[in-house]
Amino acid sequence: MSDHPILDRTQRLPEPMSEEEFEDFLTEAIGLYAEHTHTPIDELCTFAEAKLLLKNRGLVIALGNARFRLSIVKGG
Repeated sequence: MSDHPILDRTQRLPEPMSEEEFEDFLTEAIGLYAEHTHTPIDELCTFAEAKLLLKNRGLVIALGNARFRLSIVKGG
């Protein structure tokens, strides 16, 4: 298995995790992935930072020519 910290299956995620904490976790994970793979990130921000008028939390991610909106909704 990879020695990359994101892929280290011996680490446990804190529980329970809020939507905001998961948003932070994903932001860090994407940043680490980009650093490890030398993938340029053109944009990585929260919905709030992007001034999107959405009630849920989420991220706007732009990698090269691809742009994503990732909604985060905590399941039951």
